[in-house]
Amino acid sequence: VRQNLARVVAAADLDATVAAAFRSYARYWVEAFRAADITARDIHERVTTDGLDALDDVLDRGRGAIVLLAHHGSWDIAARWAEAHGYHLAVVAEVVRPRLLFSRFVRLREEIGLEIVPLEPHGGIGGRGIGARLGEVLSENHLVGLLTDRDLSGRAPLVDFFGAPCHLPVGATVLAKRYRAPIVPTAMLQRPDRRWHLQMLPPRWLHDLEIHAAQQQVADALEEIIRLDPAQWHAFQPIWPQDTAVPDRGGAS
Repeated sequence: VRQNLARVVAAADLDATVAAAFRSYARYWVEAFRAADITARDIHERVTTDGLDALDDVLDRGRGAIVLLAHHGSWDIAARWAEAHGYHLAVVAEVVRPRLLFSRFVRLREEIGLEIVPLEPHGGIGGRGIGARLGEVLSENHLVGLLTDRDLSGRAPLVDFFGAPCHLPVGATVLAKRYRAPIVPTAMLQRPDRRWHLQMLPPRWLHDLEIHAAQQQVADALEEIIRLDPAQWHAFQPIWPQDTAVPDRGGAS
């Protein structure tokens, strides 16, 4: 966490930001398990929004939208908000082992109105099954939610991310180009007293860009999300490839 956040915040703010990130992550898990118990009335009373008009304008074009997310804030509450306001949201979820745990995960999220599209480890959104279903969702003018700040395939191209080369998933770029749907960078920010703020940033259209330029737009959008409140970025695994290298301990025998 410290290694990741050191690329985002000033050194003087790092200790406080790291501590706050652990508190935010703990709150995320509490809310994730309780999300199904949060009523539509709770959502209407406790969630403020900004940028929603831009999302509705995008949907008026009839191509759906890709809700670009990071592991940031309370994204399960964002799903609950979408369900309470009549938006159909399909999200991609990595299949984890044991399978029983994944099944429990799916049930929790289906209870809050999400459609779960499973992604096998080291799989990709460009695959026939998963890609086709997400394409159907967009063609039906619905929303596809993608957590895009951690590459699971190990094959993604490098882009600049907070000033250093980084692999980021290409799923959002592939879908945006294939189906001519925009990405809408989105964060559900945690606020005190069990309140939240849904921030939707301006949509980005990627279909006319070559693949690397489009992928860099995704990276830039993720930076915008994370900078809203770096302490709510739950980056608990290495993000940058240079941070995963095993240090050379030469001289050991």
